Amino acid sequence: MPSANNTEEIESQLTGKTLLTYWYLLVNSEVTVRELTRELKFSSPSIASHHLNKLLTLGITEKDETGKYYLTKYVPVGVLQHFIRFRGILLPRFFFLAVFFTSLLFLSMIWMVTIAPGIFDRILFVIFCVVGITVCWWETYRLYRLKIL
Repeated sequence: MPSANNTEEIESQLTGKTLLTYWYLLVNSEVTVRELTRELKFSSPSIASHHLNKLLTLGITEKDETGKYYLTKYVPVGVLQHFIRFRGILLPRFFFLAVFFTSLLFLSMIWMVTIAPGIFDRILFVIFCVVGITVCWWETYRLYRLKIL
């Protein structure tokens, strides 16, 4: 984990197209200058190279002998603090809770059909699940809109 000063320095450097480059590396793990230029629609390869070298200087990436840049360190700065990297996909952190509550409601509906709980139990459980689902999916959607790529 980076120190507080190092994190502040990295956060001050990760803005604009450098942050866009970092986000692309988070999703793809490795990239070449030409690929980055094409995918992010930079006007020239020198712009892509500049931003990749900036990440290299910050210690976030490494470059191999073939010219590929690899992500070596995840630094949760800015909007990235609200995302979790899962198998190369950046997911809003509330996504897992939203899936949990949705599954819980689905399983409770099956349970209510097979076992006969009281009406108060059913209403209370459905209210609990609907509130949890609404909050979690709303936060997931809100954070997903903040996504850069």
